[in-house]
Amino acid sequence: MRYKCQLCDHQTNYRTQINEHHIKPKELGGCNKKWNLISLCPNCHNRIYISESKKGNHSIKCDNSIILIGWHNNLTILEYIDGEGNAQFKEKK
Repeated sequence: MRYKCQLCDHQTNYRTQINEHHIKPKELGGCNKKWNLISLCPNCHNRIYISESKKGNHSIKCDNSIILIGWHNNLTILEYIDGEGNAQFKEKK
């Protein structure tokens, strides 16, 4: 089985090389339900910035951050941009 990062082209045969990222962090009331998870390679996962997050990697903003700008619980409206405002990922379910 191939595992794929949902933000870049990284693919692997090894499940351990893909991270499950909480779209809405657990510290902000997020859960482990499938609709609140996105599969990311370690590189993309380390670049995620969530402005409301107060701890961990998601609270560190840098030049190459991927910024979460929207989500909506069960309906999954999800959008990430880079530091210059360019769309990196947008998904609607």
